[in-house]
Amino acid sequence: MRLLGVILVSAIVGSAIGGALAYVEVRPGAGISNRPAPQAGSVPGPTGVDPVIEVDQANYQFGTMQRGTTKSHEFVVRNTGESPLTLRAGGTSCKCTIGDVPDAPIPPGGSVKVKLEWSALINPGPFRQTASIITNDPRHPRAELSVEGEVTEATGIYPPDFMFDKVTAGDTKWAEVYVMAFAQDNLKVGEPELSNTETRKFFDVSVEQVKTSALPNPKAKAGARVRVTTKPGLRMGRFDQWLAVSTNIPDAEQMKIPVIGRVIGNISIHGRLWNEDQGVLRLGRVKSAEGASAPLNVVIRGPGADQVKLSVTSVDPPELVAKLGEPKRVKGELVHVPLVIEIPPGTPPMARLDIDQHDEAYVVLETTLPDVPEIVLGVRFAVER
Repeated sequence: MRLLGVILVSAIVGSAIGGALAYVEVRPGAGISNRPAPQAGSVPGPTGVDPVIEVDQANYQFGTMQRGTTKSHEFVVRNTGESPLTLRAGGTSCKCTIGDVPDAPIPPGGSVKVKLEWSALINPGPFRQTASIITNDPRHPRAELSVEGEVTEATGIYPPDFMFDKVTAGDTKWAEVYVMAFAQDNLKVGEPELSNTETRKFFDVSVEQVKTSALPNPKAKAGARVRVTTKPGLRMGRFDQWLAVSTNIPDAEQMKIPVIGRVIGNISIHGRLWNEDQGVLRLGRVKSAEGASAPLNVVIRGPGADQVKLSVTSVDPPELVAKLGEPKRVKGELVHVPLVIEIPPGTPPMARLDIDQHDEAYVVLETTLPDVPEIVLGVRFAVER
């Protein structure tokens, strides 16, 4: 089996989901029977020796789940044809992949299980996403799997996230949430873990049991306070990750809580397409043949500003280009450094719009300032043909 990993991240909310994400319901034993009939000559007819794919309950209703929790489901894929059936991961309605897709063909009469796992990392509301499997069944070359349900607010967490807002480079700052149990008078909270392995060392996380009288909700029967504290050395710019917390609360054995903030300092970014609050350059939709370019200014303030050196250390995706120009001293303690971020003509189609969480592109600048060793600039765009 080739484990490709699966995370269906529900990052498209409200009416934006609506009817835009179509799905196919496959009744047990009916194959992909509710697809529109193919036009004559458009799809090869059955030969009697073809593979035939059938999926048990290809549309899975998971009901309600609390925000921040994770669920999974195994879809059963069968071959009811007369020759081996091959499968591979196809496209999805968000940035998600399919796991446990077999390398070996499925023999006639055989079956496999394809596991999908998704986390409710969005605000409360309806959720529906699809993932597809590419097959060698000539009548059904693409089988659609879909999950849908309702995301509800995690009533056991208040406030719903660790919101730091602005953190001054070199300083420390803390934010905390309460994890509460309402149906039981004992609560166990396991060792929390931050999702970003590169920046974990710049955060301290602590868990402390608290009396019910100190909890923000008087209906809670037990609770704990979880505190996250920043350390000096964080990259300047926005940080956005998740703190996973395990509990003994039924249906909330693991909860993911957002950790959000922005590190500010004596260096700032300015430009027409630059969103300072989010720390993101919005290039929008770009034609591949034309490319795009955005001029920015890196502004350095304070004593010794003219001695600060900048360099581009990494970009993602590699097609993105970032070029620094010559520093210009505006006055004694103010220096401007031109920065141009480009999507070159001929860049292949791709989407880095952050619509499904942690999907945006980025540029990392290294500095010689002790308190601001690096600056991260988010970049959002979609390249189209």
